[in-house]
Amino acid sequence: MTMKEVSAVVVSHRSAAEAATAVASLRRAVEEAGVSGEVVLVDCGSGPEELPALQSAAADRLLSIENRGYSGGVNAGIAASRGRLLLLCNADVEIAPGALAPLLAAAARPETGAAAPVQHADSAGRILLPTGFGAGFGRDLGQAFGNRGGAARRFAGRAREEWRLWTEGGETDYLAGSILATRREVLDRVGRFDERFPFEFEETEWEDRIRAAGFRLLVVAGSRARHAAGISASRNPETAARRSASRSFYRRRRYGRAGAALLAAAETILSSAPAAPPLTGIPARGAEWAAAFSPNPSVLPFAGVSLAASVDAREIAAVLGGAMYVRVFRTADGRPEPIARALP
Repeated sequence: MTMKEVSAVVVSHRSAAEAATAVASLRRAVEEAGVSGEVVLVDCGSGPEELPALQSAAADRLLSIENRGYSGGVNAGIAASRGRLLLLCNADVEIAPGALAPLLAAAARPETGAAAPVQHADSAGRILLPTGFGAGFGRDLGQAFGNRGGAARRFAGRAREEWRLWTEGGETDYLAGSILATRREVLDRVGRFDERFPFEFEETEWEDRIRAAGFRLLVVAGSRARHAAGISASRNPETAARRSASRSFYRRRRYGRAGAALLAAAETILSSAPAAPPLTGIPARGAEWAAAFSPNPSVLPFAGVSLAASVDAREIAAVLGGAMYVRVFRTADGRPEPIARALP
């Protein structure tokens, strides 16, 4: 079997149309970067009705497996691939022109465990998506408090860090799992994704292992990708239950049963959030200000939009997929203004 420089693994579930776009963008990116590469498309139990569209995507290899979740799809694709470098991708991503070379260069460094591009939700690249949020008992407990009890301080610290990663890149504690670049030797050392996570948290746990092994996680500001988040998840009626099961499993493993139960109790007690005034438009404030959009009352994690121009909050919420909490913040230090809620 001839080795390749890079293998892109695309995992699809009821997302054939999006997978075709992802495959096309990756094939173009590999050619543009001048590397030997392949695209492996893995379909996880979408059914025979999606097969013609998946075949027309023209991946180098198409695998059809039962729905083993994203973890199982990634693992199957890795096993079938031949690349020294690996791109692990959701079906709803599209890598931008010129983005692959800097991403692969970052992943190839011996100290790197995984690298990710800056991702955006829209074709114009205006709506920047979270670089990653991850876990930690204090962080999870803070989320339970929503927009109470030190929320502005917690938000400011994350907002300052997020803006740095979007504009400058660099090391972080967690990466969003929608598109990750890594080396096969990293997987040989820390293992593949844990298939006991039915939906989400598999990359969080994998990144825990990467950092425990002494590797770094990097955001590459010179690399961009569009991520139409949540498309396949919205088509699966089991998504909410699978996400809840993954979260519970992760918490029990990391915090123990007592810690997981304490978090669940805190979330139940603190579940209601103080009402916030509706918001439809945000006037321009200059390039040193931005707006954060999140479905969570804590406004963490969040998508960011520069306020160099005015923003229609309803339009942003429609792209992101629902009602949003919003904070306006100063990019230099993350200092937020009072919370408001955007209309869906």
